[in-house]
Amino acid sequence: MNRTIPVSTDVFAAIWSHRQEGEETEDAILRRILECQPAPDTATQANPQTTDISEGFIDRRNNVTFPPGFTIFRTYKRKQFSAVAENGLWRRTDTGQTYDTLNQLNASIAAGNENVWNGNWKFQDSDGTNKSIAALRA
Repeated sequence: MNRTIPVSTDVFAAIWSHRQEGEETEDAILRRILECQPAPDTATQANPQTTDISEGFIDRRNNVTFPPGFTIFRTYKRKQFSAVAENGLWRRTDTGQTYDTLNQLNASIAAGNENVWNGNWKFQDSDGTNKSIAALRA
């Protein structure tokens, strides 16, 4: 059973700054830091950010649904990168590689830990205006 705890932005950032390879949730990060036992039955638990093709990509942590074919993009070291939401995954358009989470997608491009909601990842709205994906959060 999961519980929701309110934390400030700086505490949230501090948690994620301690993330190690393979840790995709706050629970995983804090379990290691607090020396808790591994979560029960983790092998059969669904990834909180993936879904099936009929729903597109859903980021449940941030309550954002990206419909199939939704394209996001960013610039890193003067190079433009983009990815498309497909089959519950993010597919990089330059390599075809797929990623289970926005964090994994971002890590394939940018060095070090980075908040994917900080404004670097953008989308083009129906007016043709580039907006941060943060604008999609509820």
